[in-house]
Amino acid sequence: MRSMKGLKKVVCFAVVAVISMGILGVSNAEATRRARDLDHVVETKILSSRKVEVGGKLFDVCINQAEKTITVKGYVNDWEEMDKVEGYFKHRAPSDYQVICQLDFGY
Repeated sequence: MRSMKGLKKVVCFAVVAVISMGILGVSNAEATRRARDLDHVVETKILSSRKVEVGGKLFDVCINQAEKTITVKGYVNDWEEMDKVEGYFKHRAPSDYQVICQLDFGY
């Protein structure tokens, strides 16, 4: 009889332990998922890209708020147009941002 009470205590303790570990495991998994989702939201808010038209041509503009850079990619016809496009973005960018123009000749 005495061993039966001890066995019941051990079984009850094991059941409680398994249930609590299961609950903690689920909440940890949800917390991990939430952290990954938050990282994705923060990353999308830090990096943004858009197309900007200057002089009838479209340029891809990527803004990185974490590094405070603006990267401009696109094609120009000549040096004069390249200077015009670089000036356009440098004059309109915030003063603490670095403008990187990756322009090439073509199209």
